[in-house]
Amino acid sequence: MDTKEVTYVGVGRVGDFEERIGRVVRIGGVELAVFRTTEGEFFALENRSPGPRGGTLADGIVSGVVLFDPICDWRIGLRDGAVLAPDTGQVRAYPVRVQDGEVQIGYSAS
Repeated sequence: MDTKEVTYVGVGRVGDFEERIGRVVRIGGVELAVFRTTEGEFFALENRSPGPRGGTLADGIVSGVVLFDPICDWRIGLRDGAVLAPDTGQVRAYPVRVQDGEVQIGYSAS
């Protein structure tokens, strides 16, 4: 994603997000899953499983900076959305920042 074209959209306050529990938000018609780690980091992925059975990711289990897909138990890196070996695939990851206690997701319509 080209950072020059990114607009950050507020999706809630830090306290609105529980650690290790996904929360669904919608930005520009796209459904995203937002995760807060036990270290206080925030990540956002498109809420779509890359697995063959499909499904959503918001109900997955977070361990460190890895998400376990709730349908097929694939491991997905929260930082970049890459499916970890031995499986393969990719989920779109979105930049996240916190400003003045507000969680904001970087979004580009292109």
